[in-house]
Amino acid sequence: MSRITITENGIDKIVTDIAPYRAEREGVLAKLTHIYADFEKGPVETLASSEQEIVDLVNRYNVLTDLIERFDEAGIRRANILAGWAIVKQHCAGGSA
Repeated sequence: MSRITITENGIDKIVTDIAPYRAEREGVLAKLTHIYADFEKGPVETLASSEQEIVDLVNRYNVLTDLIERFDEAGIRRANILAGWAIVKQHCAGGSA
């Protein structure tokens, strides 16, 4: 099982299930998509009143993306380590490749 440690609101937290973070990122993307729905029809200034919300959503999206990437990388590292262990166990049991 993959796991990473993150800090949220100053508290360290161990993450072993990334699904809620993936779902939250999809929700953030849906909100951004809604905000930008008619973006191509008007000038950039039409979204000026939404600037802070956009900045907050973009920042959260980036944080979630980083967290998800770290979790995925931890899973790959774990799989690589376990693959090496499987080879050692096979060799010690008298098996050969």
